This record gives sequence, structure tokens and C-alpha cells, in this order.
Amino acid sequence: MSKVILTKWGNSIGIRIPAVIIKEAHLHPGEELEIRADEKGVLTLIPIKNRQEGWLEQFNAVVDNSSDEAHLNLNNDFDMDEWTW
Repeated sequence: MSKVILTKWGNSIGIRIPAVIIKEAHLHPGEELEIRADEKGVLTLIPIKNRQEGWLEQFNAVVDNSSDEAHLNLNNDFDMDEWTW
């Protein structure tokens, strides 16, 4: 457990997170955190994961494991209906 001091920062209040906590939580400068407070005043910080993290690797894995003709079996009503111009 570490103690921190609240510091005025503009209209907000800030804290410095001790290095030992940063290391234990695997935090990095510039990383976004969500902060919540419960009814007892307990604060919880939750790292916000990048929604696209790992996306490229997953996409490449699908491409590598697919044949060039895999998309030919995809059907939908839109492709089957006559188009009107």
C-alpha cells in the first residue's frame, strides 16, 4: 500500500501514482484510465484497452488460414435481388 497526496491541478485534483504501483499495474505514460468511485468513496482505476489492440494480428491469421475462394460462399439477399437504377 502506498500513500499519495492530492494536489490541486486547475479545477481538478491530481495524484502522483508511485513508481512501485505503476510497475505492479503495468501502467505506461499516456495510457488512459477509467476512474470510478463507489458509495463508500473507494476509487478504482481501470486501464482502458485499445479496442483495436491485436486486430491486425488476428486479421492476418484469418487471411493466412483462408483460401482465396473463401469469400465466394458468402451469400446475402442484397446480392440476389435485381438492382433498380
